[in-house]
Order: sequence, then structure tokens, then C-alpha cells
Amino acid sequence: MTGAVVDATSPAAWAIGGVAPVRVVRPADAAELATAVADVAGAGAALVPLGRGAHRGLGHAPSRYDVALVTDRLDAIRDHQPADMTVTVEAGVTLAVLATVLAREQQWLPLDPALPADTTIGGLLAADLAGPLAGSQGRVRDFVIGISAVTATGIVTRAGGRVVKNVAGYDLMKLYVGSLGTLAVITEATFKVRPRPAEQRCLVFAAPSRAAAWAFGGGLLVDRVGALSVTVTGALDEAEGGATVVVRLGGDAADVAVARTRVAASAQRLGADLGLDADADDPAARAHLDRARDFTARADADVVARLASLPARLPPLLAAALAAAGGSRGVWQADPLRGVAHLAFATTTPELALAALATIADAHGAHLVVERWPAALASHVTVWHPLPPALPLMTRMKRALDPAGTLAPGRFIGRIS
Repeated sequence: MTGAVVDATSPAAWAIGGVAPVRVVRPADAAELATAVADVAGAGAALVPLGRGAHRGLGHAPSRYDVALVTDRLDAIRDHQPADMTVTVEAGVTLAVLATVLAREQQWLPLDPALPADTTIGGLLAADLAGPLAGSQGRVRDFVIGISAVTATGIVTRAGGRVVKNVAGYDLMKLYVGSLGTLAVITEATFKVRPRPAEQRCLVFAAPSRAAAWAFGGGLLVDRVGALSVTVTGALDEAEGGATVVVRLGGDAADVAVARTRVAASAQRLGADLGLDADADDPAARAHLDRARDFTARADADVVARLASLPARLPPLLAAALAAAGGSRGVWQADPLRGVAHLAFATTTPELALAALATIADAHGAHLVVERWPAALASHVTVWHPLPPALPLMTRMKRALDPAGTLAPGRFIGRIS
């Protein structure tokens, strides 16, 4: 990840994997966007849809990249029905802005990918972004009930609707989510939202070792504490110390009190020391939660890799990965609720490190996603490993919806063009 783009009009600012577009187009509304897509398609060129660029490092470098189609000016809150618990927003609205709007009605969209102030709704959907809350609250697919999008030839389409029960026909929403803009350009989305928890609490523990931290974090799932999120973080070099466990609780006051008691008991059994127990909005608590959420955006890492498996299989998977990466400088973070671990590190041999992680993923029946990699590896890095059995079907779908390869060619799994 590269953070927000400062100069929204500079082609160089929108480079992906060392590949920069020829020009930048920033439509003011969906109609202008549809016209822009039609013009690019008519010229036989290729475009990559982007929001604010915070997550453009995800996926492969594009095989063709003539136009950066930036949606940040599509930033209107179209409709909010607090009683129906739905909200409709344009693709350029950021998660931070949407959170502020929903908070006025004591509601929230419980999705917390990294860099919410620079993450747009379009980017959230296109990249299927998720954060620590996903283990308890679900992913974006669980909340989106309607999408408006522009096809590869500039035609405006809609799927789903603005009410929860208005779903019929093919579920194109699920097709678009996570496709990195290779099938359509999302212009608007409707979400079902939830009541904001009456109370949220953050507890931070220092565990004496990796083993103790894993046992503590994973034990909270077995103990049915009902945590909103649990993250375990430590250094790749175990000699640098143990690990930190951050637990986020939420609900009514009575539920949070019971959960706190259970968490404290688990920590005591495993020798983890309580360092912070505060309201989630307390500055110190917020800092811990934000660091856990923004882990993949660390600026001090050349490589960020995600390993995913069943939660019960995560400890041996992570142990093998850390053993392989032990000579690198960096940190790791595990999410026992989701069965996901991230490694962020700097290395002089990134290709060898990624090959080792792919081998470990195969040995443990896990999935590897390379979320950041040096631009020098752009031509041969394998971002998703292993490739899914459905890749031939995905390729046919791409060719059916975008036969000319106008939308983000080469960006998605298997470098589908």
C-alpha cells in the first residue's frame, strides 16, 4: 500500500508496480464516468479504476495502463434511512466520512480496513478489503445490498436495490466484490448497517512468548468471549521479546463486563499482563486499535504477505512462516478469529522469501496473498497462491463482460486480461 495520492492529476502519482498511466481522468458524476469509459473503450485503450489510491498496490501490475480513472469526486451520500438501517453512497465517499454520518444516528458499518480516511467505498468493494472486525462482523459481501456500476463499454447497470429484501436475478454484486475493477467500475453502493454498540472497550496484554500469545488469543475464540476483534502482534525475531494481544469488546454494559472478566481470567492463566483497559475511544486505546487496523500499511516493509487458513490451523502455519522469515527485519500480526496472519518485513531477497512462504502455504493447505512487493518483481510475482480451480471460469467471465480487455487488464488472479 502506498497511502493517499497528493497530486490527483499527476499520472506518475498513480503508478502501480512501477507502471504509470498516460493520463488521469476524474469524472464529476456517474454520467461523466460512463462517458469516459466508453471513450477509452472506443479508442481501444485500457483503464484502471481507482479511488484515492491507498490500496492500489493490491493485485498485479496492469498489463496495459493508459488511463487512471479516479472516482474521488463521486463523493455524495445519496440516501440514509436510519429507520430502515440502509445507506446509499457514491463510490468516492471514504469510510471515515461514512462512519461520521452513521454515528449521528448511533449506527455503523462495521468494516475496518487499513487507512479509512483514504479508503473509498469503491475501493472497499473492488478489493474486498477487511480488517480486524471481519472475524466477528463479517466482510463487505455481508453488508452490500445494491451496486450501480458501469460496464466495459460505458453502460450503466444496477444490481440489487436500496431495501434489504429487494434481491432478484443474478447476484452481480458478489461478482463485482473483490474483482479489482476488472469486470465493471462501481459508481454507487447501498449497505445495510447495524446499531453501534452501546459500549466498546480495548484491553491490551503483554504475553511472555509467542506460544503464550497464540494460546491466549486463540483461547478467546474457544471460550466464546464474544470479542469484536483480537489481534496478536510480535517481531519476526523472537529474541526481541514476546507479543502483544489487543482485544476489542463491544455490546451493552453488562455484556462487556462479563467479557472483560473472562478475558482477564484467560490472561491470568497464561501469564499475560494487562497493560491497558480503557474505553475504545480513549486516545491510548485508539492508538492500539489503529495500529492493529493499519498493520498492512506499514511504511517500513518492502513485503507484506497474508496467510489464511482455518483458525485451528493458524498456529502451526504461522510458526512455520516465522521460522522461514526469521532472518528478515519485520513484524507479524495474527487474527485468531479469522485464521489470518500478516507478515511485514524488509529483505534483500524478497523473491526467495515469497517462494518459501508459498511452499509453507502449500504444506499447510493455506492461501497466500502478497499484498505488497518490490516493483522489481512486478513481471513475475505471483500475488495469489495457489491459483483457484475456478480460474478458467473466471477467465471466461472476464472475456464475456470485457472482451476487449478495457478494465484493469492483468490486475487480477492469474493476470486475467
